[in-house]
Amino acid sequence: MPVEIRTHKKFSSLVERARVMRIARKTLRAEKRSASFTVYVTTDAEIRKLNRQFHATDAPTDVLSFPTGIDNYIGDIVVSYERAKVQAREAGWRIADEIDLLVVHGILHLLGYDDLTPRKRAKMWKRQEEILGRVIRDA
Repeated sequence: MPVEIRTHKKFSSLVERARVMRIARKTLRAEKRSASFTVYVTTDAEIRKLNRQFHATDAPTDVLSFPTGIDNYIGDIVVSYERAKVQAREAGWRIADEIDLLVVHGILHLLGYDDLTPRKRAKMWKRQEEILGRVIRDA
Protein backbone atom coordinates (compact mmCIF):
# COMPACT_ATOMS: atom_id res chain seq x y z
CA MET A 1 0.00 0.00 0.00
CA PRO A 2 2.20 2.88 -1.18
CA VAL A 3 1.16 6.18 0.32
CA GLU A 4 3.14 9.19 -0.79
CA ILE A 5 3.43 12.20 1.51
CA ARG A 6 4.51 15.40 -0.22
CA THR A 7 4.83 18.94 1.11
CA HIS A 8 5.27 22.39 -0.30
CA LYS A 9 8.87 23.45 0.38
CA LYS A 10 7.59 26.10 2.81
CA PHE A 11 6.31 23.37 5.16
CA SER A 12 8.73 20.52 4.53
CA SER A 13 10.30 20.78 8.00
CA LEU A 14 6.96 21.36 9.76
CA VAL A 15 4.95 18.36 8.59
CA GLU A 16 5.53 15.12 10.50
CA ARG A 17 5.53 12.73 7.55
CA ALA A 18 5.75 9.61 9.71
CA ARG A 19 2.72 10.74 11.68
CA VAL A 20 0.73 11.44 8.50
CA MET A 21 1.70 7.97 7.25
CA ARG A 22 0.54 6.38 10.54
CA ILE A 23 -2.88 8.05 10.44
CA ALA A 24 -3.28 7.17 6.77
CA ARG A 25 -2.54 3.51 7.44
CA LYS A 26 -4.78 3.51 10.53
CA THR A 27 -7.65 4.90 8.44
CA LEU A 28 -7.23 2.26 5.75
CA ARG A 29 -7.08 -0.51 8.38
CA ALA A 30 -10.22 0.83 10.06
CA GLU A 31 -11.98 0.79 6.69
CA LYS A 32 -10.57 -2.66 5.88
CA ARG A 33 -9.04 -1.34 2.69
CA SER A 34 -5.70 -1.53 0.96
CA ALA A 35 -5.06 1.35 -1.40
CA SER A 36 -2.50 3.82 -2.65
CA PHE A 37 -2.86 7.59 -2.68
CA THR A 38 -0.93 10.83 -2.29
CA VAL A 39 -1.20 13.44 0.46
CA TYR A 40 0.12 16.88 -0.46
CA VAL A 41 0.39 19.60 2.21
CA THR A 42 0.54 23.05 0.66
CA THR A 43 -0.33 26.75 0.93
CA ASP A 44 -3.68 28.53 1.03
CA ALA A 45 -2.82 30.12 -2.32
CA GLU A 46 -2.24 26.76 -4.01
CA ILE A 47 -5.32 25.09 -2.56
CA ARG A 48 -7.39 28.15 -3.48
CA LYS A 49 -6.22 27.79 -7.08
CA LEU A 50 -7.22 24.10 -7.09
CA ASN A 51 -10.57 24.87 -5.44
CA ARG A 52 -11.27 27.51 -8.11
CA GLN A 53 -10.18 25.20 -10.94
CA PHE A 54 -12.04 22.07 -9.86
CA HIS A 55 -14.92 23.32 -7.70
CA ALA A 56 -15.55 26.82 -9.07
CA THR A 57 -15.01 28.24 -5.57
CA ASP A 58 -12.56 31.13 -5.40
CA ALA A 59 -11.49 30.63 -1.79
CA PRO A 60 -8.99 28.56 0.15
CA THR A 61 -10.26 25.48 1.94
CA ASP A 62 -8.75 23.05 4.42
CA VAL A 63 -8.73 19.85 2.38
CA LEU A 64 -9.57 18.70 -1.12
CA SER A 65 -9.90 15.12 -2.32
CA PHE A 66 -9.51 14.01 -5.90
CA PRO A 67 -10.67 10.41 -6.39
CA THR A 68 -9.25 8.63 -9.43
CA GLY A 69 -11.18 5.39 -9.69
CA ILE A 70 -8.03 3.83 -11.15
CA ASP A 71 -7.45 0.32 -9.80
CA ASN A 72 -5.84 0.49 -6.37
CA TYR A 73 -4.75 4.15 -6.64
CA ILE A 74 -7.73 5.87 -5.03
CA GLY A 75 -6.63 9.46 -5.54
CA ASP A 76 -4.98 12.54 -4.15
CA ILE A 77 -5.59 14.58 -1.01
CA VAL A 78 -4.47 18.21 -0.77
CA VAL A 79 -4.26 19.85 2.67
CA SER A 80 -3.70 23.53 3.41
CA TYR A 81 -1.15 23.87 6.19
CA GLU A 82 -2.23 27.46 6.76
CA ARG A 83 -5.91 26.50 7.19
CA ALA A 84 -4.86 23.64 9.46
CA LYS A 85 -2.92 26.09 11.63
CA VAL A 86 -5.92 28.42 12.02
CA GLN A 87 -8.35 25.57 12.66
CA ALA A 88 -6.02 23.93 15.18
CA ARG A 89 -5.83 27.15 17.15
CA GLU A 90 -9.65 27.44 17.10
CA ALA A 91 -10.04 23.80 18.22
CA GLY A 92 -7.41 24.13 20.95
CA TRP A 93 -5.09 21.41 19.69
CA ARG A 94 -1.83 21.07 17.80
CA ILE A 95 -1.45 21.59 14.06
CA ALA A 96 -0.45 17.92 13.73
CA ASP A 97 -3.81 16.93 15.27
CA GLU A 98 -5.64 19.05 12.71
CA ILE A 99 -3.61 17.60 9.86
CA ASP A 100 -4.53 14.11 11.17
CA LEU A 101 -8.21 15.07 11.00
CA LEU A 102 -7.91 16.52 7.50
CA VAL A 103 -6.05 13.47 6.20
CA VAL A 104 -8.67 11.11 7.67
CA HIS A 105 -11.42 13.30 6.19
CA GLY A 106 -9.74 13.27 2.78
CA ILE A 107 -9.22 9.50 2.80
CA LEU A 108 -12.85 8.90 3.75
CA HIS A 109 -13.90 11.04 0.79
CA LEU A 110 -11.65 8.99 -1.50
CA LEU A 111 -13.31 5.86 -0.14
CA GLY A 112 -16.79 7.14 -0.99
CA TYR A 113 -17.98 8.97 2.11
CA ASP A 114 -19.56 12.36 1.60
CA ASP A 115 -20.84 15.11 3.84
CA LEU A 116 -23.38 16.79 1.57
CA THR A 117 -26.43 16.03 3.72
CA PRO A 118 -26.79 16.29 7.50
CA ARG A 119 -27.23 12.51 7.81
CA LYS A 120 -24.16 11.68 5.69
CA ARG A 121 -22.16 14.39 7.45
CA ALA A 122 -23.04 12.94 10.87
CA LYS A 123 -22.01 9.46 9.68
CA MET A 124 -18.70 10.77 8.33
CA TRP A 125 -17.94 12.79 11.48
CA LYS A 126 -18.73 9.78 13.66
CA ARG A 127 -16.35 7.64 11.62
CA GLN A 128 -13.61 10.27 11.86
CA GLU A 129 -14.02 10.32 15.65
CA GLU A 130 -13.82 6.53 15.80
CA ILE A 131 -10.60 6.50 13.76
CA LEU A 132 -8.99 9.41 15.62
CA GLY A 133 -10.20 8.30 19.04
CA ARG A 134 -11.44 11.75 20.03
CA VAL A 135 -14.43 14.04 19.73
CA ILE A 136 -14.23 16.53 16.90
CA ARG A 137 -15.87 19.94 16.98
CA ASP A 138 -17.84 20.17 13.75
CA ALA A 139 -17.26 23.58 12.20
